[in-house]
Amino acid sequence: MIADRQGQVRVRASFAGSVEYRVRVGESVWAGRALLVVEGDREVETLSARNAGIIRELCVAEGTEVEKGALLLVMDETPPS
Repeated sequence: MIADRQGQVRVRASFAGSVEYRVRVGESVWAGRALLVVEGDREVETLSARNAGIIRELCVAEGTEVEKGALLLVMDETPPS
């Protein structure tokens, strides 16, 4: 999860599974804050923010089954001061 040139972070699923969000659109988050959980057949992964930012978009409905690589969340990263 690295920011692009516009400062946006696009979070993608690293395996197929069900999505549970821990944030809402417009919410400010800090480094280490849990963003979402992907639960697959044999694994569970919690994805956390690497840096502070603001949630811009939740890309799938909560509880949706997604494929590996699916776009899940877009976040604007706050530049360090």
